[in-house]
Amino acid sequence: MTTAIESQYHFTAEVKSKGKQQNRDGWAMVVDWKLPGSKFDLTLYGQDWETVQGFEVGETAIITINQGNLKKDKTGQYSTDYFWDMVSIEATWIGGDEAPPVQAPPKPNPAPAPPARTSAPKDQPFEIPPNPAALGACHNHAVDFIVRGVLPVPEGRELFGWIRELRDRFYREINQAPVAPLHYCYQHDQERRQGPDGGWGHILPKQADGDENSYCIEGREGWRTFDAAQ
Repeated sequence: MTTAIESQYHFTAEVKSKGKQQNRDGWAMVVDWKLPGSKFDLTLYGQDWETVQGFEVGETAIITINQGNLKKDKTGQYSTDYFWDMVSIEATWIGGDEAPPVQAPPKPNPAPAPPARTSAPKDQPFEIPPNPAALGACHNHAVDFIVRGVLPVPEGRELFGWIRELRDRFYREINQAPVAPLHYCYQHDQERRQGPDGGWGHILPKQADGDENSYCIEGREGWRTFDAAQ
């Protein structure tokens, strides 16, 4: 089936590219529109730059084209067998002497990534809202420790305030604390290193000047020959 060829087309299309013709003076402009039966965007040519001066890439224009000369070695069976001349080009806006600035459509605004969970100073608010379920569990643990006598209410303290303090400390310092590396020393809150014999330990502070270094060794006590890389 042969597609009927009109002698004129009137359409609205976006300007995809605009520049100088490759082998001669004048302009070449590609628009987001295809001739009937064609798979390629239409390319228009002209000599007068003022004709397309106000139309930039990304802008939309109303264009009218007329059928031109038959291309060499073509039969005229298809619309692409002809050159097409631009008769007119108009802006799609209405009113005013100058076209309003054309803005690209706004890019999708993805939801911001949740902030990294970091330990907040004890006297500072949380960087993110606390997890209600985790906070409730910490509250229950605080009450249970008080009732069992593990963490009784200190002398001069009020019960409710003490519960809240324990709850918040459990949440900040235990529930939300990052996972420590393997072989971590929770007693001294330090990371252990592996020694030559495969053991893991860390140096303990000297008690007095001249004292030999002592070490905290995982699973062993009193071992003083540990030599971790510094």
